[in-house]
Amino acid sequence: MLRVVLADDEKKVLLLMCKLIDWESLGFEIVGMASDGMHALEMIRDKQPHLLVTDIRMPGFDGIDLIRQAKQIQPGLHFIVVSGYAQFEYAQNALKYGVEGYLLKPLKVQEMTDLLTRLKGKLSEQATIEYRLKKSDEREQERIIDTLIGEIHGDVRTSSAVRSFNLEYGLPSNGCYFAAIVKPDIPSAWKNPDGVHAMMKHALEIVRQELGQLKCGFAAAIRREGVAVAAYLPEYQPVEVKQCFTKIRKEIEKQRDLFWGIRATICLGSRCSAADALGASMREALWLCIDRLCHTPVWRDAETDIPDFHAYYTIDSSCKRRFQEAAEYLNKEQYIGELEDSYRDVMSRQPLWGKMLEDWFLEILTAMRYGMQRNVETDNSFYQRMMDGLWQAINAQELFRLLHDDMCGEIDRLRNERMLREARPITDAKRFIQQHYQEALRLEDVSNAVGFNATYFSAMFKKETGQNFMDYLTELRMNKAKELLCSDENSVQDVADQIGYRDLKYFSRLFKKTTGISPSEYKKLYR
Repeated sequence: MLRVVLADDEKKVLLLMCKLIDWESLGFEIVGMASDGMHALEMIRDKQPHLLVTDIRMPGFDGIDLIRQAKQIQPGLHFIVVSGYAQFEYAQNALKYGVEGYLLKPLKVQEMTDLLTRLKGKLSEQATIEYRLKKSDEREQERIIDTLIGEIHGDVRTSSAVRSFNLEYGLPSNGCYFAAIVKPDIPSAWKNPDGVHAMMKHALEIVRQELGQLKCGFAAAIRREGVAVAAYLPEYQPVEVKQCFTKIRKEIEKQRDLFWGIRATICLGSRCSAADALGASMREALWLCIDRLCHTPVWRDAETDIPDFHAYYTIDSSCKRRFQEAAEYLNKEQYIGELEDSYRDVMSRQPLWGKMLEDWFLEILTAMRYGMQRNVETDNSFYQRMMDGLWQAINAQELFRLLHDDMCGEIDRLRNERMLREARPITDAKRFIQQHYQEALRLEDVSNAVGFNATYFSAMFKKETGQNFMDYLTELRMNKAKELLCSDENSVQDVADQIGYRDLKYFSRLFKKTTGISPSEYKKLYR
C-alpha cells in the first residue's frame, strides 16, 4: 500500500477526504492527518509517505512552504494540492514544485480518483519503465516536429522527418496525414512566463491524451508557436477529428480559474495522402495560427479557410533606413515616432492578415537588430524573447506594445551600457592622473595609458568630465597644493616640487590665478 498524509486546517475537510475517497481500493493507506504545516512536516519525517495531499493556506507553514521543505526531507515525495483558492500565483507556485495536481474545493470525487489512479500507475515498477519509454517517445516526437517546422523555415528537408514518422509508428504508405497547431492564449502572457510554461505543458498532456483516444498515429511537441501536431489516420473522419480537437480546446479553457481570459485556437492544415506533404500542411496551420492576431475564430481549417500565402507586408527602404539609424544611435524618440507611423500604416491595410502583422514585426525587429549591431554588441537572448513574444501576443495591440515597451527597454539598456563603457576609460584615466600628477604629465601620456589616440581621448574626456585635460590636471594639482601649504613642514618651493612644477614663479602665478592669492599668502592664512 502507498502511504498518504493529509494536511488541512479544517478538520471537517480532512474527514470528508477520508470518507469521499475509497483509498484502500485505489492502493493507498492514510497514515496521518495534520491540521497545520509543522505537524504535517513531522509526519513526513516519521511516516515517510509516498503522497502528501495538502491545502495551500494553513497555520505554521503554508502549503507551498510545506511542499518545499518536504521535498528537502523526502525528494521522491509526491504532492496533490486541494485548495479553495483559484488565484494564479498559488497554482503557478504549486506547478513549479512539480505537484501531481491542483484541485479546487469543493472536491470532486471523480477528479481526485482519476488523479490518484494515474499516480498509482506512475509509482508502480512497471509504470516506471513505461514512463521512461514514454519520455523516449516524447523526445522522438519533438524531433519530428522540429524537422517539420525547420523545413518551413528552410533549415532542413522533410524527408528525414517523414521517414522517422512512418518508422516510429509503423504507418502504411496510404491514409490521411495532417498537421495542426493548438494555441493557448493568455492575455498579458509576458508578465507570467512561468505560468505560460506550466500551461503549455498541461496543454501538451491534454493533446496527447485526446489524440490517444482518437487512436491515430501522432507526434506532438511544445514550440513557441503552440502545441504542434503531426497526425495520421487510416481514414479521415471529420466529425471525430473535430470532436477530438474541440474537447482539447474546452479542456484547456477550463483553466480560466487559474489563467484568467485564457483562450485556445485550433488550426488544422490540409489533409494529404502522403507524409511528405506534412510540411506543407504544417505551414498552413502556422499561417492560420498567426492570423488569430486579426481574426479570432476558435476553429480554423485550411481546407475551408484557405491561407493567402501571397499576402505579405514590406516596409519601404527609406523607412527601414530610419529604423536602422534610430537603432544605431540608440535614439529612442526617433524609434517611437517611426514605430507609431509604421503601425498606422500596417493597420490601414485591407484586407489585413496576421501574416502581414508578422512580416511587419519581423521587418522592424530585423532593421533594429542590424542598426544596433553597427554600434554595440547586442544580446541574442533579447531577440529570442521578442520572437517568443510574437507568438504570445493575442492581437495587434499586444504586438505593438511588445515592439514599443520591450524595444525601448533594450535601447535604454544599451544606452546605459554604452555610457558605462565610455566612462570606463575616463575612470582609468583619472586614476592614472591621480597616480602621476607629480610628473611632467602630457595628454599623450594619459591617452596612451588608456589605449586611445590623443585627439579622440581629449574629446571624450571633455564630454565625460566637462573639463579639458589640462584644466582637470591643474585643478587637481591646485587642490593638492592647498593641502600641502597648510603644513608648517612644507615651503612653497617644496609644494611646487611635490605637485609637478619645477618653475616656482610659474606655480605661484598659476596658484594666484586659481585662488586669488599667492601661495605664501595662502600659507599664512592657515598657520
